Amino acid sequence: MITQFFSSGGFIPHGHCYLWQTNLVGLHILSDGLIALAYYSIPIMLIYFVRQRQDTPFPKVVFLFSAFIIACGTTHIMEIWTLWYPTYWLSGGIKAITALISIYTAFELVFLIPSALAFPSPAQLIAANQALENEIDERKRTENKREQIEVALRNSEEQFRKAFENASIGKALVSVDGHWVKVNPALCQILGYSSEELLALTFQDITHPDDLDLDLSYVHQLLAGTISSYQIEKRYFHKQGNIVWSLLDVSLVQDGQGNPLHFISQLQEITARKEAQKTLELQSVIMHNMAGGVCLVKASDMTIVYTNPKFDEMFGYAEGELAGQSVSIINYLDTEITPDKSVEDVVTQIEQQGEAKYEVYNKKKDGRLFWCRAFTSMFEHPEYGTVFVAVHEDVTELKQAEQALQATTNRLNFLLNYSPVIIFSCKPDGNYAATFISENVKDVLGYESMAFLADAEFWVDNLHPDDLERVLNGLANPFVNDFYFHEYRIRRSDGVYRWMLNHLRLIRDRAGRPVEMLGYLIDISDRKQAEWELQQAKEAAETANRAKSMFLSNMSHELRTPLNAILGFTQLMSYDPALTPELQNDLAIVNRSGEHLLELINDILDLSKIESGEMTLYLSDFDLKKLLNSIEEMFQSKAQSKRLKLIVERDPNLPQFVHTDEKKLYQVLVNLLGNAIKFTNQGSVTLRVRSEQSDQTSCRLCFEVEDTGVGIAPTEVDSLFKAFVQAEAGNKLNQGTGLGLAISQRFVQLMGSQIRVQSTLNQGSIFYFEVGIKLPQAVCLASELPKQRVIGIAPGQPTYRILVVEDVEENRRLLVKLLTSVGFEVREATQGVEALSLWESWFPDLIWMDLRMPIVDGYTATKRIREHPNGQETVIIALTASVFEEDREKVLMAGCDDFISKPFQERLVFDKLAQHLGVEYIYTVVGKNPQKLGVDTLSPEDIAVMSSEWLEEMFEAAYEIDTEVMNELIKQIPASQSTLSSALIDSVNNFKYDQIMELILPLLPNPV
Repeated sequence: MITQFFSSGGFIPHGHCYLWQTNLVGLHILSDGLIALAYYSIPIMLIYFVRQRQDTPFPKVVFLFSAFIIACGTTHIMEIWTLWYPTYWLSGGIKAITALISIYTAFELVFLIPSALAFPSPAQLIAANQALENEIDERKRTENKREQIEVALRNSEEQFRKAFENASIGKALVSVDGHWVKVNPALCQILGYSSEELLALTFQDITHPDDLDLDLSYVHQLLAGTISSYQIEKRYFHKQGNIVWSLLDVSLVQDGQGNPLHFISQLQEITARKEAQKTLELQSVIMHNMAGGVCLVKASDMTIVYTNPKFDEMFGYAEGELAGQSVSIINYLDTEITPDKSVEDVVTQIEQQGEAKYEVYNKKKDGRLFWCRAFTSMFEHPEYGTVFVAVHEDVTELKQAEQALQATTNRLNFLLNYSPVIIFSCKPDGNYAATFISENVKDVLGYESMAFLADAEFWVDNLHPDDLERVLNGLANPFVNDFYFHEYRIRRSDGVYRWMLNHLRLIRDRAGRPVEMLGYLIDISDRKQAEWELQQAKEAAETANRAKSMFLSNMSHELRTPLNAILGFTQLMSYDPALTPELQNDLAIVNRSGEHLLELINDILDLSKIESGEMTLYLSDFDLKKLLNSIEEMFQSKAQSKRLKLIVERDPNLPQFVHTDEKKLYQVLVNLLGNAIKFTNQGSVTLRVRSEQSDQTSCRLCFEVEDTGVGIAPTEVDSLFKAFVQAEAGNKLNQGTGLGLAISQRFVQLMGSQIRVQSTLNQGSIFYFEVGIKLPQAVCLASELPKQRVIGIAPGQPTYRILVVEDVEENRRLLVKLLTSVGFEVREATQGVEALSLWESWFPDLIWMDLRMPIVDGYTATKRIREHPNGQETVIIALTASVFEEDREKVLMAGCDDFISKPFQERLVFDKLAQHLGVEYIYTVVGKNPQKLGVDTLSPEDIAVMSSEWLEEMFEAAYEIDTEVMNELIKQIPASQSTLSSALIDSVNNFKYDQIMELILPLLPNPV
């Protein structure tokens, strides 16, 4: 079998297939040879790689691939071999082996593919390699940092050793059982022992017995971990036997596992402080500095090499963060001070004094600036060379306080030297000598401050003689109240006396004893001059006001007294049935003229009382609806005479009864309605009254008077309410005093409101105001009675004795005639003496007492009657022509029961008699007077029958109020126009000149 395997078996060589053509055989030999060479080289390199990389995964597969590739290469060799030697069995066997190897290799790959896929991708390998490189770099940096830490530790140990050895205080390492392990020279010097002697002892051996228990107690707490350090003052025994006081600071050093190694003790001798209290301040400074921030700065490059925790905390840095930083990081230097200059100044101080003490503006980590007080010294460091050791203390608050104090001092100095107020202090007794006075005394009084300080009597010598005693006596007041104000005159350096305001305050000690007097002086000469001028002006004003009041009082009396007779007698005469209609008309004219004059007097007196502030409200309950009805009735006929429509609009919710000043409200509404009708020629006049904000106790009344008249120019609105000022329309009518609106406005202001106006020229005006009023809680008002006149005393009554005391014959006669006409028994007296005599002899029931009389006036007579035992039985009613409130109060205080003002109404006289005596009367009803013709019943067409010349003359006469010319012109009217003549006569007699002008104005060829 083997022989057959290697035998050619009679086969022809493979070269016969190619017909032994040299080119073709050569091509196959070359191709198969090169393929075989490549196949043999690949496994050699794979096997070499596996040998070199023992960690190569899947080496079996690598060997299988190598065997497969070698088998493949051998098949190509056999292709060349069979060209000449046809050993096809051998060639086929080799191919079979190759097939087996390839099948086995493929089978192995099926199971190896999942494991192969689990291997990292190239990107993952790259990332892993990068991480590995980073880890390697980190390990290198860690190693470098460890080396730096070791260097820093060695430096720290060196620093500690230097600090330990060179410390000015005693330092030691003490074992946990109390033996001295290591001591520095300072400790040996403090205790008097050598280093060897101390190392043979324990601290207990040389501790004073009284201090040992406390010290050991703290030691046990340290070992137990309840405290981290402790500080006590304790006594040691010096080698020579004397006691050494020391301040001991102890902390515990532990190993990495927290086991105690030894104690670090710092011992500062404080014997001197204990022995001498005088050194306490120095020791406090040392203690304070030890608690301050400590910084070591290398002099060569000004870098920080060490800071203690206190320093880090002070500057806001973490522990060790400042190490290696330039010192400029914590220094704030302005443009004028360079770092080199700052260092130079510190070095100079150290060289001269051994230590530099200065204040520096430092900078925290967050940029905040703060002040530090620094103590800097210099020494040679074994590693860093020359270093600065600086102890810093934060003095920001102190600097701020100093700056605030300086600012306060500057302000105080400014006030002391430039203020018009002189500040001073003086002794609290004796001659009150000045102890301080501000420099500005020279500006105020012209004296140097030393003049007051050098001469205790200087200020007394310059007091005004009239003020001297008062001022000296007043100096006792501060001892009672601690404060005192007084004003006096003092002579200035130019000899002029100046008024000064002096305020004194007494300063006492804790025991209450006077220590010093503080005060200030203010020149009040200008104020005094102004006060004097004001007083002069006030006295002049009061004098003028008294003169005005006296004049008005006299004017009121002198005008009202004759008016009383005029109005009274015309009223009495009108009752005579024998009078002809013409005489009745004449009496009515006289009566209306008197009432018109009385209204003018009242307007002037009202304005005077308003200007002097004497006008007040007289509040009462009244029927508002009745008031509005009476006003409507009053103006209805006047409106109809001008062919105007008078409208009164009342709010349905309007209260019937209100509580306010009825008279003033009535006067305001009458004035506003009267003006509206006067200045309206066509259209309507409307009075609107409504209630707002009403509740159970109060409401707000809104009054509005609207007309369609001539209107008011915008330029005249502001002057409407000024006294004696009229708008252009009023000036054209040439009627009125210009007081109505002024008085009405004052009345409304008195009621807490304001009259306002809206007006459009030639279209009309609206006057309106609001007043707050109270609502009466219980109203009982008498119903309106028909108009009636007293004609006698009712039967069955006693005879009433009435005494009339009046010095003016006309008024006395009027009152006597009025009273006797109805049945009273009347006697009369002309002055007070006569009245007293009649009262004592006749005993009247009631006295009408005039107040202004010669010899004995009414006030005096009333007082004498009231002083009599029976004087209270007689009713006394004053007759006064005054309307001033103070006069009315004076009347009642004099003893009068009541009063009436002149001119009085007949009805009021009888009402007062009924009120005080209970008199009952017999009445007759007085009917309304027949309607009289007036110009207000005429139209322009009625008077157009007259010629234009007559019309112009009549208009001019009415404008100039020339009644004589008007009467002459009326006589020229034809007899056929009797109605026109009668109406014009009535208008002239009733002073209706403005209505005559309004009637003629449209007919003039060139109306004004």
